Amino acid sequence: MVYYLYMLRCEDGSIYTGTAKDYLKRYEEHLRGKGAKYTKAHKAIKIERVFLCDSKSIACSLEYEIKKYTKKKKECIINKPNDFIKDIENNREIKIEKIF
Repeated sequence: MVYYLYMLRCEDGSIYTGTAKDYLKRYEEHLRGKGAKYTKAHKAIKIERVFLCDSKSIACSLEYEIKKYTKKKKECIINKPNDFIKDIENNREIKIEKIF
């Protein structure tokens, strides 16, 4: 089953990373304050990047990794998603695809 890894820009400029089966539905939940604890305190304002992953475990693994990144490194993923994909695919036996 496919899963999405998504990155949201928050009102304060911070970046939230999450996973979902339906990223648009999940984004709507974040906007309504029904999403994660983080986006209740840091209002999400737009979707920055979405990646399609082959499984929930891959999406969750990447989410966990990205959440430890500095803001600068997260901005690099947003600005150069193909470099991120290339790095992931070269260092692991997984495939991800940029959706948005």
